[in-house]
Amino acid sequence: MTKLEHLSELLVEELHTFKQEVNRLERIEQSLKSTSIHADSTQIEKIVETHLRKLELDQISHQENRKELLRKIKHTITIPNWLVILALLLFLSQAFCIIFLLLR
Repeated sequence: MTKLEHLSELLVEELHTFKQEVNRLERIEQSLKSTSIHADSTQIEKIVETHLRKLELDQISHQENRKELLRKIKHTITIPNWLVILALLLFLSQAFCIIFLLLR
C-alpha cells in the first residue's frame, strides 16, 4: 500500500505542477493577446525620400554637365595636325623670305 500511496503522491504533485504551468501559459497568452504590434515604416520612407531627392539632384547636375559639354563641343573647331604644320611652315618660309630680302 505504501507504493500506491507514494505513486498517488507523485501523481498529485505532478498534476499540481502541470496546473501551475497551464496557469502560467494562460497568463502569457493573455499578455500576448493584449500586446499589439504596429508596423511603422516612417523611417524607411524618410530614407527612401532623401535618397530619391539626392538622385534627382544628381540627375539635374548630370544634365547640366551634359548640356555644357555639348555646348563646348558644338563651338569647337577641329583643325587637323597636318594643316597646323603646313601653316607654320608657310609662316616660317614667308618670314625667312622677308628677312632675306631685307638683308640683301
